[in-house]
Amino acid sequence: MLVEKIMTSPCTTIQGNQSIENALELMTQKEIRHLPIVNEKDELLGIISDKDIKMALPSILSDEDPNNSLSLSVSKIMRRNVIRCHPLDFVEDIALDFYEMAIGAIPVLRDNKVIGIVTQKDMLNTFLELTGVTIPGSIIEVHIDDKIGALHDITAIFKEQNIDILNVLAYADQENVKKRYLMLRVKSMNPEKIYKLLEEKNYHVIYPFGIRND
Repeated sequence: MLVEKIMTSPCTTIQGNQSIENALELMTQKEIRHLPIVNEKDELLGIISDKDIKMALPSILSDEDPNNSLSLSVSKIMRRNVIRCHPLDFVEDIALDFYEMAIGAIPVLRDNKVIGIVTQKDMLNTFLELTGVTIPGSIIEVHIDDKIGALHDITAIFKEQNIDILNVLAYADQENVKKRYLMLRVKSMNPEKIYKLLEEKNYHVIYPFGIRND
């Protein structure tokens, strides 16, 4: 999936000479947590978050006048070393940036101009859509051998039973490199029949909450 499919575009930006108070008002008005800082050509200069603003303001226990901080320009507190992406980058690639860098948002640039933004919320919504949880159905999880053709063998059983597979997710068994977990979301609200059929074919089915109805 490409970034352009999930990014918010156009996105709200602010110029570097604007005040922190302006940025705070804009964030409140738009109900957002991140603001790319741009110049008059919409070229990226930096980024600020609501957390950056909170850190810039004096503590309520301080004698310092908060208005002095609010009047400062956003360029004073913006982060300049900004991870950015292109609309034709893959979502999987920027997901790694979110994970490794622990960041909340990534501006999207085309021709050096800010045209959008991707946030943690966008990534979470995309993950939920990809896993199929937004569509009514059931999850069937199977512990399988990590070998060529294993996925084909499993999906063939569902085809024989005329059960529609909405999504497939495979992940490694951290304790056994020769095994994998396969999670299938199917268009069926009653998976008991397929549970039994898989077990008859010697597959290890992972039951929800560890409960098995024999």
